[in-house]
Amino acid sequence: MSAILIVAVILGAISGAVAGFFQKFTKSSFWGITALLTLLFQMAIGAAVKKTSGGFGIAVLVTTVVVLFAFNGVALILQKLLIKVVESRKRISHYKNVDVIEENEALILNAVDTGDKREYKNQLKKAKKIKDSAGVWGIVDGVIGAVNGCFNVLMGLGAAILALLLFVDLSQISLLTSIFAKSLGSGSWTGLGTKLAFDLPLICVLSMTVRIGYKSGISSVFSFVVIIGMLVGCGIGSYSIASSSMCAGAVEGLKNGMLSALTAVLGDTATVIARFIIAGIIFLLSLIFVILVGICLPKITSKFRENKIFCAVDGVLGAVVLTLVLLVIIMVFGGIAYTLNDLAFMEKFNTYAAYSNIGDCMYSHNIMNGAFQSLPLRGWFGSGSEPVNPTPEVPVNPTPEVPTEPIITPEETPVEAAIRALAA
Repeated sequence: MSAILIVAVILGAISGAVAGFFQKFTKSSFWGITALLTLLFQMAIGAAVKKTSGGFGIAVLVTTVVVLFAFNGVALILQKLLIKVVESRKRISHYKNVDVIEENEALILNAVDTGDKREYKNQLKKAKKIKDSAGVWGIVDGVIGAVNGCFNVLMGLGAAILALLLFVDLSQISLLTSIFAKSLGSGSWTGLGTKLAFDLPLICVLSMTVRIGYKSGISSVFSFVVIIGMLVGCGIGSYSIASSSMCAGAVEGLKNGMLSALTAVLGDTATVIARFIIAGIIFLLSLIFVILVGICLPKITSKFRENKIFCAVDGVLGAVVLTLVLLVIIMVFGGIAYTLNDLAFMEKFNTYAAYSNIGDCMYSHNIMNGAFQSLPLRGWFGSGSEPVNPTPEVPVNPTPEVPTEPIITPEETPVEAAIRALAA
């Protein structure tokens, strides 16, 4: 299996480089290289900064996101500069080819007038070969695109492979464990792999989120949130209407009609099923309005993005908002998982989290951990809820009773004193 993974990585790198060369850097996404640079920075500060119980987690997360945005900003500026140079060279090439283009158009028109089909086809082929060339800068654009495409594929494959091996090791599914036993026991996994098992996939997802948020913009995110809110509202409203007295007759008729066979078996549950069916019909009807909003709203917001300044601000805000939403989701998941950190089945998860920098910030150093301590999760795992290191009960050693000598008062004899002590 290790050989298959290596071959997949090599073929992926080659295909990414070839695709990137022809696509060009000016038309490519650069999330892979920014994710790699952020990962290297994160590893450097993770080795230099000592973990504390205070604001360490949120400080590392904020620093990582800021660095990721900075690398994306630098890459975007370089891409814009290269686009300007390439377009300038293409315009110069176009001006040089004006005479050739005009001559070719004249020959095409002449072939049409004379009805010479062969000449017409030949001139059309020549017209397709006349292209605006960026010259050396076009080659530079392709080479940078090849390197960028290679990193995109390598980072994506690396994140997928690490996530797969992490799942196999945590799940302990016998079939998968036997297949990947050699990979999990290799030095590359036990050394560097365990340290990057959380960090690399998380940083790749964050990098892609920044890119998607910038390309879509806050206006598209707003449209998405509005549509999702409308869907949720329609769902809740549909069931509320189906449960009201307005639809009581329809529910009863459906229960005694189509669901009559289930009523004898399910009892009151048949009423709930009938309400869900009525709610589903109402929801489908309300989808017509949601679809119309989903078609019109993105078109309205897209018109504003035609302005370059608005497009830039809209893209930055979109990237910030989408990244913050993703961070909150991951931190909520980490906070919920941390409530189970001392259970037996979480032992390996704790080990991987301790090796990770970002993963640890979203787990043991998560500022949201205290918000989930009251959740009744531990009782859902039955016999698997024993602590990893249960505190042994220390037997209490009772203080041995020390026999006391009877105190003899001057008024009594030793025999009387002994009798008094025994009586006490």
